[in-house]
Amino acid sequence: MFIDKVITLALGAMFLLALSCEGPTAEEATTNNAPQKRTLQQEPTFWDYAASSNMLQVAIATVAAEKGTTEHIRNIASEAVAFHVKALEDLKALAERYDNIQLPDSLGAADLGLVLEFKLLEGEELDTHFREFVLSTHNAQLDTYEEAFLKADDTPTRDWLMDMRAHLRQEITAIAEADSVETAAE
Repeated sequence: MFIDKVITLALGAMFLLALSCEGPTAEEATTNNAPQKRTLQQEPTFWDYAASSNMLQVAIATVAAEKGTTEHIRNIASEAVAFHVKALEDLKALAERYDNIQLPDSLGAADLGLVLEFKLLEGEELDTHFREFVLSTHNAQLDTYEEAFLKADDTPTRDWLMDMRAHLRQEITAIAEADSVETAAE
């Protein structure tokens, strides 16, 4: 019985000794708990996404501005073209500040296919698809831009992200108003 107690005590002491040897020193613990620096400039996939999504918004909105059946849809689309063209120009200016950021200069094959689909649509079907496109893409962009905002390294990038988020919310509201106006007219 006495030997069992000695063995238990010895094992407990070795366990405590092992725990104290494996842990970080006080200096290491302080260093490891330091806040991490935001790193959006180290995420080229974000920049590619932002440029591609703005180019796609311009292309789709151009089709809707030309072929939309209601004045409200054509106005929303025209305003979207103007905004996203400027947003893309501003994004290019921001990206030029970083050596590791390369923005795409044209739409990818999948996006070009989507633009072609929109060009083939007519009438109410085009308006409906445009509304659905705006709602789905803008909600996805909002999520992405909100995450990116937390990582943005500088004020101009943060300002660009804030402008984008405000505009996306505004377009979502405008599309919702268009839906409610059309529903009331029926």
